[in-house]
Amino acid sequence: MKKTTMILTFLFLSTWAFAQVEDSLKIAMNKTTVFSIFDTKIEVKKNDDGSRTWEFIPNSKVYNEKDSEKHFKRKIKHSTGLDLELGINTWIGDGDAPTVRPWGSWNPAFNTYYAYKPSKNFSLKTMLGISWYNFKFEDRNLQALRSPDGIFFEQFEDGGGIKSKISASYANFSLIPTIQSNNGKFRFGIGPYAGLRLGGRGKFVYRDSTGDRRRQFQMGNMFANDFRYGGRVEIGVGDVDLFLNYDFNEMFQTDKGPKVNTLSFGIIL
Repeated sequence: MKKTTMILTFLFLSTWAFAQVEDSLKIAMNKTTVFSIFDTKIEVKKNDDGSRTWEFIPNSKVYNEKDSEKHFKRKIKHSTGLDLELGINTWIGDGDAPTVRPWGSWNPAFNTYYAYKPSKNFSLKTMLGISWYNFKFEDRNLQALRSPDGIFFEQFEDGGGIKSKISASYANFSLIPTIQSNNGKFRFGIGPYAGLRLGGRGKFVYRDSTGDRRRQFQMGNMFANDFRYGGRVEIGVGDVDLFLNYDFNEMFQTDKGPKVNTLSFGIIL
């Protein structure tokens, strides 16, 4: 009798252990992590696109399976990534400010983002990144110079100008609530951003009287504002995403340059 009891006990424990191992293998194969907090079982499934699906299922016996599915199961997806933006800068405001040439006034940016998607038609994207303002003047002989009183512009008389511009770089943070169609083919987001200046300078390229190509640099920040803030719009159609940024504060520090606001627009790659 004792021997029979021992055999049955051994078979029971073996079957139970095998079931536990089998469940663990299934979880591993499905890339699913399961854990419990109080009376709620939480399943975290890693999807092929890198996002994760969270399911909250109560263990309480008060609710049957149907009620739990209807009232207590919740799916949350999120994704992270890196994108590149390539846009064009211009400025709006003071009529005495130099005219900016769109081609060559590039606005490149690198961003890392986190998108939280609590529902099918809504997501909240946060971004951290670095962008560069470049303003290339239409008048190639117009040189931007820095003085203690601010930035000023004057015609270059000692040769022929090839390129004249000023630039500034910023570290940025953006928060973009986004809505999208059911099939995801149309997306629209709008939200705020803020940036902290990292650097800046002026650059003038010209040919001297002998025809040699020369460069002059105005080091320093050219009195660009240390802090920028504004509004951002993102529009996506199919696989194409576009952006538009508008700075609410002026490009230059108070009384240190023309009263202009920056507008940037381009494509998200």
